[in-house]
Amino acid sequence: MSIAKRIRELMSVEGCGVFPVEEVRSDKLLFELGFDSLRFMELVVLIEETFAIAFPDQLLEVGATTKVSDIVSAVEGCLKGC
Repeated sequence: MSIAKRIRELMSVEGCGVFPVEEVRSDKLLFELGFDSLRFMELVVLIEETFAIAFPDQLLEVGATTKVSDIVSAVEGCLKGC
């Protein structure tokens, strides 16, 4: 399974999100998917546990323009050695 697909699953009802995985597309904003700061922190914990990484502190603040693709890129970067 690809990293992007696994992250989309974690962001869906299968993880800590509210929408089905089919609706969690890479161009979607986190706020469009129902993520607030608390739900985002739940996602960070799931990502850290799933991929055995420490999510970078500079990426812990989610903004109005943060997209699913931004989270995928951050995780891929960490897996390469952040």
